Amino acid sequence: MSAIAGIIRSDGRPVDRTTLERMQTLLTPYGQDAQNHWYQGSATLLRTLLRTTPEDRLDHQPLVDAASGITLVFDGRLDNRDEIARALDLPAAETALMADSDLVLRACLRWDTQAAEHLLGDFALACWQASRRRLWLARDPLGTRPLFWHQQPGSFAFATMPKALFAIPGITKALCEERLHDYLCLLPMTGPESFFKDIYRVEPGHTLVLEGERVTTHRYHRFDAEREILLPNDDDYLEAFREQLERAVACRLRAIGPVATHLSSGFDSSTVTAVAARQLAERNAPLLAYTAVPRKGFSGPVPRGRHADEEPGARALAARFANIEHILIRTDGTSPIDSLREDTETMDRAPFNPCNMVWVNAIRADAARRGAKVLLSATMGNMTISYDGAPYLPALLGRGEWLTWWRENRALNRRLKVRWRRLLKYSLAAYTPVALWTAFERYRGRDWDLTAHSAIHPAFMARMRTRERAKKAGWDLSYRPWADGRRMRIAGLNRFDNGDYYSAVNPWGLELRDPTADRYLIEFCLAVPDSQYLREGQSRWLLRRLMGDVLPAEILHARTRGLQAADWYEDTGQALPRLREELAQLMAHGNAGDYLDLEALGQALEEWPDSGWGSLEIEKTYRLKLLRGLSVGAFIRYADEGNE
Repeated sequence: MSAIAGIIRSDGRPVDRTTLERMQTLLTPYGQDAQNHWYQGSATLLRTLLRTTPEDRLDHQPLVDAASGITLVFDGRLDNRDEIARALDLPAAETALMADSDLVLRACLRWDTQAAEHLLGDFALACWQASRRRLWLARDPLGTRPLFWHQQPGSFAFATMPKALFAIPGITKALCEERLHDYLCLLPMTGPESFFKDIYRVEPGHTLVLEGERVTTHRYHRFDAEREILLPNDDDYLEAFREQLERAVACRLRAIGPVATHLSSGFDSSTVTAVAARQLAERNAPLLAYTAVPRKGFSGPVPRGRHADEEPGARALAARFANIEHILIRTDGTSPIDSLREDTETMDRAPFNPCNMVWVNAIRADAARRGAKVLLSATMGNMTISYDGAPYLPALLGRGEWLTWWRENRALNRRLKVRWRRLLKYSLAAYTPVALWTAFERYRGRDWDLTAHSAIHPAFMARMRTRERAKKAGWDLSYRPWADGRRMRIAGLNRFDNGDYYSAVNPWGLELRDPTADRYLIEFCLAVPDSQYLREGQSRWLLRRLMGDVLPAEILHARTRGLQAADWYEDTGQALPRLREELAQLMAHGNAGDYLDLEALGQALEEWPDSGWGSLEIEKTYRLKLLRGLSVGAFIRYADEGNE
């Protein structure tokens, strides 16, 4: 992986070399193995490299094609090298001596801005066509690699992280209120705005073209909600699913050094871990599997339907593979506030879940210490391989397929003891007007008032017209069940831009890779009919059949879900003085109170509970509202500081 940046001056003035050096210095932590730049007066490109694949030893960016005058910087990993080589008629012997960036340059020479459509993997790129005075940028459809840009009269700049753009005189860290509001309200990240005013994102699945001072964007990829794969029988779906999953994992095992993986007691990470372990075993290679667990002896309460210790399920899975080294991570004694400043600076935004960052950072540190270069995750699993198929029920009702609807509900009632009243409510909710659904939920004591779990100031919500923004973004704040599983999952895939989160792993010397975010796998899973995901009272039916002989009973038949950082409130409670200090700094800050309800956060701290931590209301108030609010507060302070 790399970090990339560049400045193009349309006014013909030379790029200031001091600025270039500062940008490169700020991006060096994201690519510590090599730093190089290309300079041609009014245009400059740079990249800093983190070597994670064998081919990275061949990387010599920035790349210049003398014949065409094209210069390229590429941040990413290609998962279809052979496919691209065949399309470009490149001999295998020549391809073997090419870095991923070399293949991308060839693709740009052949297909110009359409090259991004041919690339599979995690990537962001910049292609400068000097003869045309034209620059174009692109990101992968999931936005796994970030890319930001800024334009001012006579100059255009881009960079992997916003911090590099702040090295340019005249660019400040002023907050973008719209993006901050949407983040606090968990609204989808629509539009190019970033968390900083006048700093924009190249959106996932988009290309951006700069010609002169004119900027245009084009969406080259979108997931198709209408496409459906129809195969002759259930076994054909199973084999096609197996092929896509095996390929997605195999692509992400191309690495130097050991491979590490997150391993919880859930379906997604256990599936990725099992498939990776089996493939690595064929090479006689090990797999480091990390499970975050509470402190020894923890027996505190957790919300209903959750379990605190994920070790039993994870240990049972790891025991099935001789090449897995199972490593338990305990973080007792570390509070979510401890690394808040560092995490904010690394991501250039507020950490979304400070509780999880505690064990996430501990895993990264241990994996790096053991020499790993790749860390596998399964973040998109719920939208892909372990989709539960629940929207199939209201969809059947809406299509008038009442007999099938009745059979599936009866199976759920018999197998899982789900009450008929609950099943009927779920099916009808998708067709209930929002106002009626909201009133019904409020009557049942389930008020979806944003301020119950968000630290956003009510006055800020009123000023930003939250409901209007949500409606414009196509987001239902009442969180009614969906009747269209494909559109629901596509909305989930497009909801957040996590490129900065992925890049924040690079300073540890690691690359985060998610097989469940593979584009081909996603497109396959979306196109499979819901009847393959919910069948005979079993959710995740397709994955259960595929992994039924691999996953242990502790995972396959679990009736509860694991709770990450289950002992979070113990360490947070020990750090109350530091939390109060953080809040005091926010209260003394110039404008934090314009965005955050600091009074409510202060009241929560003063009323810190002695018990009841299994209550959903307490978890919403403290784990979500308080800690996430302090996280956003730390970001506001960071953004308001000087560029130094």
